[in-house]
Amino acid sequence: MLLDLERCSVGPPEWDLTSTAVKAFTMAGITTDDYDLFVRAYGHDVTTWAGFETLRDIREFRMTCMAAQVAAENPAWHDEIMLRLACLRGEAGPRPWPWKPVP
Repeated sequence: MLLDLERCSVGPPEWDLTSTAVKAFTMAGITTDDYDLFVRAYGHDVTTWAGFETLRDIREFRMTCMAAQVAAENPAWHDEIMLRLACLRGEAGPRPWPWKPVP
């Protein structure tokens, strides 16, 4: 049985690895120690790759768009969207940002 294939893709591994780095450095969803363990086990740190910032920015933008879709149906998410937009614009301080997971 296969479940939750939203992040499954065929392509460069950097796209998949970026999701884990974003979890660590954008949202603090995992600790940096956990990220370091992941990197050692996988054998590559995507954050050292020249294209990382571009993929990170795309991933953060996608996460914001998904939250905006939720907010369109649930006004309780309005403040979260405003926070995420402020973060993406550079108006809310450095990462990690206090983003809430989208239900």
